[in-house]
Amino acid sequence: INDYLIINAPHVAYVYCGTRKLAILPICTTAIDIQYKTSSPPNLFYKGFKLYFEWIPKPIDLVCPGTSPATTMTSVNTTLPIWAQNLQISPIFSAHVCLGSSITLQCPRDSDYVLSIVQSMYGVTATGLCENPSPADCLQEASLGLTCAQSCYIGYYIPKPLVQCQSKNADYILIDYQCIPMRLPNNDNTIDICNSTIANTIALDTVMMMISPQYPTLDGVHNCSKTIEASPNKRWMISIVDLFLEEQSHIGDCDVSSLTIVDEKDQVVMCGLRQPELVMVTYGNIVEFKFISTHQALGYRGFKVYAETIMNLSNVTISTMTTTTAATTRRTSPPITTFLPVSLQIPVYGGTTTNNGTRQYCKFPFIYQGNPQSNCLTVDPPIPAPGEGVQEPWCSLTSNFDTDGEWGFCDLRVTDATVYDICRSQSQLLSCPSGYVIDIITSDYATKPDGNIGAGACAYDKNDCFQSDSSTIQNTCAGRLSCMVYHFAKTLATCENRPSAYLHIGYTCVPNNITSITTYNLCDNSSLPQMNTSRGFITSPNFPTTPSNIDCTFNLQTLKPYEDIYLYILDMDLNSPNLIGQSCTKDRFIVSSDNNVMEMCGRSYTNFLLSTCHSSVLLQLIRASDARGRGVKLYFEFRGRSPQDICPEIIATSSTLQPTPPTGLTTMPEPSQSIGPSPHYFTTLCFPDISSLFGRNNFQCQTNYILVILRAVYGRGSRCDYSPGDCTSEADNVYRLCSGKQKCSVPFLNPVTLPECNGVTASYLFVEYQCLPTPTIVSNTADLCTGQISDFNGTSGILQSTSYPSYTQTQCANATLSSLDGSNLVMHMYLIDLSISASDPHTGECLNDYLELSYQCNHIAYTRRLCGTRSTELLFRTCLPTDKIFASYNLLGNDSQSQRGFALLYHLVPRDSVPTIKTTTASTTTTLTSSGIGAVSTPIQLSTICVQKSLSLRCDQPGYVLVLHKIQLGVSTTASCNYSLDDCFEDYTSFYNNCTGTTMCDIFSPLTQIASCNNSQSNYLYTEHQCIPAITKLDLDICSSAGSIQIVTDSTIISSLNYTSEEKECKVELRTNSLLPSQTQRGFKVYILTLNLPIEHSQDSQCDPDDPSIEIDDPESGLTRLCGDSHTRFLFETCSNTIEIRYKNTLMNTTAVEYKGFEIYVESIENDECRLINTIDTTYASVGLTSTTTVIRDFNTTISTPNLPLIIGLSVGLSVPIVLGAILGLIYYIKVVMPKKKVFISNAARNEIPMTAK
Repeated sequence: INDYLIINAPHVAYVYCGTRKLAILPICTTAIDIQYKTSSPPNLFYKGFKLYFEWIPKPIDLVCPGTSPATTMTSVNTTLPIWAQNLQISPIFSAHVCLGSSITLQCPRDSDYVLSIVQSMYGVTATGLCENPSPADCLQEASLGLTCAQSCYIGYYIPKPLVQCQSKNADYILIDYQCIPMRLPNNDNTIDICNSTIANTIALDTVMMMISPQYPTLDGVHNCSKTIEASPNKRWMISIVDLFLEEQSHIGDCDVSSLTIVDEKDQVVMCGLRQPELVMVTYGNIVEFKFISTHQALGYRGFKVYAETIMNLSNVTISTMTTTTAATTRRTSPPITTFLPVSLQIPVYGGTTTNNGTRQYCKFPFIYQGNPQSNCLTVDPPIPAPGEGVQEPWCSLTSNFDTDGEWGFCDLRVTDATVYDICRSQSQLLSCPSGYVIDIITSDYATKPDGNIGAGACAYDKNDCFQSDSSTIQNTCAGRLSCMVYHFAKTLATCENRPSAYLHIGYTCVPNNITSITTYNLCDNSSLPQMNTSRGFITSPNFPTTPSNIDCTFNLQTLKPYEDIYLYILDMDLNSPNLIGQSCTKDRFIVSSDNNVMEMCGRSYTNFLLSTCHSSVLLQLIRASDARGRGVKLYFEFRGRSPQDICPEIIATSSTLQPTPPTGLTTMPEPSQSIGPSPHYFTTLCFPDISSLFGRNNFQCQTNYILVILRAVYGRGSRCDYSPGDCTSEADNVYRLCSGKQKCSVPFLNPVTLPECNGVTASYLFVEYQCLPTPTIVSNTADLCTGQISDFNGTSGILQSTSYPSYTQTQCANATLSSLDGSNLVMHMYLIDLSISASDPHTGECLNDYLELSYQCNHIAYTRRLCGTRSTELLFRTCLPTDKIFASYNLLGNDSQSQRGFALLYHLVPRDSVPTIKTTTASTTTTLTSSGIGAVSTPIQLSTICVQKSLSLRCDQPGYVLVLHKIQLGVSTTASCNYSLDDCFEDYTSFYNNCTGTTMCDIFSPLTQIASCNNSQSNYLYTEHQCIPAITKLDLDICSSAGSIQIVTDSTIISSLNYTSEEKECKVELRTNSLLPSQTQRGFKVYILTLNLPIEHSQDSQCDPDDPSIEIDDPESGLTRLCGDSHTRFLFETCSNTIEIRYKNTLMNTTAVEYKGFEIYVESIENDECRLINTIDTTYASVGLTSTTTVIRDFNTTISTPNLPLIIGLSVGLSVPIVLGAILGLIYYIKVVMPKKKVFISNAARNEIPMTAK
């Protein structure tokens, strides 16, 4: 719309926008017109276009429009098939391309037919060789993006690993294609849909061709229609020959130009560019075509539609999508009888089935004893059923068993999976055989990395970005016989708000009501499955009217060696917990397998529960006397397993029928004053993680504790674990699935693309979380409006709304919270539960109901106003013990029955134990660089850029690299694009790794929801950055300069590059140049330029003593120890004029990996803040003492010394005897206080170098 390039030829027009690299097929013309339009704002990423052309002799196989039909590629001696002689639509043909080969698909009578790709699939054979395709092969949809005219060239040379086939390389590509006529027999006239001289209703009985006005050019405004009517015993099969109209709008509507085909039960609306394809088989004999075009549009062709009639047979199953193909290379049956998804078919075995490896299916309906049958039969099997006492159902393999006698036993197990990609504004019917119900395997909206929603975008690709919509589809379809799924065009928050291109749906069908499958009573162990049982149902007593007050078990055991149990929930309707995070109370359904336990209650739709390689599954149902609900219905089946197969663990082990916590209490604790948040847990899932398929809870807390997700990112690095420098992207689905739950399972089976990292696929999911106590076990509980932390014992407590968990209309104007007086404690504030009225749907503001919290951090005020329903989260941390929190809330809603109010958890921790990132954001007004002649850092620059735009950061000086101090997405209080301290911010962490250490970096500012800002959309991106030299006058190898004292006039780089493993210890001392005349005093700024050392994987936030490490000893800040990996970053600033850098190397096994070593950039600075301290140093030096005074700084890694002001006053203002007393006081400080200084240890393998007191 805004930008386009149009290449106009006499018979075709090509319209392009976005990013393309392609070769256009030869064009039949001696002249072309090129037209382009650019109206979008300038952007650094937009380059314009560049074309290459050449004149060539017309290829012999190129048929130009207007050429006589006699000039075709068919040999004179070649006999055309009957359908081609009559210019009818062809049957569906199949062809396959082996790995390492190619094929050209072509229709006869090239100028009269266009080639339509029905579907393309990658296939993996059982032998790993390229054989004739079989339905038993593992198939995955191939997103080839083919654009075919009269022929199609397909080559398969690069192996394609298939995610759905255990990452095996595809052995072949299977293509189903069809030839669609481009003209009518006998050169009959086509119908112009807007021709007013033709009747609006036209009676036709064989074939029809309809075009838009002036096809293949489109001009003017049109709104017209035509109705086509065939004989009552016929219906229409309609195909697109060509359609090129304007694209749909950003909300997915074809409101500018469209072709609509209307049947008595269906409707298809089309716009944009569509490839030749079958689009509809009508239910009746009448079909209406509607065409609209609202304005003149250059470069579009309009449409051409072909339709022919078929007999209206009542027993024909209609579908326009398939996931399997016939084993033969050519389909001869009409296409409407072959489009059956495997989930809608029942496989057969035995009987007259063949043993050639081709799966065969029941043919429904079939004639038996003169009557049509639509289900498997349990009476009169053609031969006795296998196994004593077993009456297996059977079916016919053809439509008439009476005449053909072809049959097999019905394999009534869970069906194979069917996968669909549903395009924007389209729908798809999910169907199961009679007696089966739908089980949704996957349901993800997907978007292309470039945001494309046009031609070719509606196809699965593992590099696409996916956002789960499983909860919606589960509620709609799970447990039903059939279901219509719609693709509602939407933007995907987890994919930088790009528009959805398709909806990726996968499902199977599970038996639910099959009379030949035995049902077992969960409370009756006297009727367990017997030998030769392969499947069954298990229900609670009298389901669906299960009584209350029961406690019973059912021991499901395998009956043969090497069998697995697959267990599915068909329906579960039990009482839910009353409070968030509570365990099941009135109803408890417990599943135990090999000491692994799952406890469930509430509502569950049809879904796969677990599989086990072990001998039994123990089921237990406990119902209280006042329990309600229908009960439980399960389906199980036994499946054979190879004795060589090793079984994975399903969930964490437990010795009792209780969920297993990661650490801590295993039984319900009594209400306590000391109960608080757990330590931080770290969990990494490697792709593909199948634990969710086996019922495993990836994240779990002990009873009466709930999850709070602190950080969740998808990432890709050199190994399956997070390391600084890895490319990462937020995993919003983890917050959604797990926050506020006692345990949860996060599937990581589908590829996850990382939009900020050029669309690479994540190799791991890294999650940091805590477990928070629920209000039921915390005795320190008070109303937020009246409670005071000083009134409580212990360090944790609950602050809640009046009458929580009941909703009561209340107003609280102002409450002040603070830490304990005189303590060194700061406060962590968690949201446990929020259930009040939602925000105004028009403005997004919290009006009638809200909770507002204001707090200070580093003398900056922040405010958060919350409303609606929210899950558990960490709201904020105060920075200083003196910081206060101001709270107010307003609860005036009228829906008190369904709302609970709110509950907060506060936790007091020593300031020194707060995990910190030792980064100081320097101010351009207070920090001055030295005046030396060497290379020094540039001043810090502040930059903002509006959303949907790019910010370019660069270092203009040769040999300089970027350092990012801060990069944040901002939500403006005034909806503007200007930075303000009153705005809400969230760190945009991935670019710390992507940009630092480079000379230039482009950062795109996405329009996205900010979770920490009440899910408001971002308005701008804010950065603070500077450039530091990568080469200085004083570059020192630490071991070559070991033991030396170096005077730093301006800057230096201390390094040890090209790491080799050896036992070695080296050090160097750095001093500022104290001889320089200056009114200000000097200190140091320290940066990591490069850090890449080997590290033990078992370590967390601590550097192991045996790891290679660097120690920076600063008399002011203490000791900082570095190890592992880190990007280029600022470490700290000190007023000390002396620092010592020590390097300790150790012997480690590094044969498989090369490590860079390290480079530490140190700069001598002038800073007014350092003047007083260095003046004191001079005073002490005059009496023969060296000061090691520790001062209070902006970060919490220093120690204040209360004796110091007294010492200073005595030293300056009194006589010699009093100075002597000052000296004694100073000696006390050196002997007693200084040994207590802190040591900071960093394992930089964790993000942002967490510092921990020791």
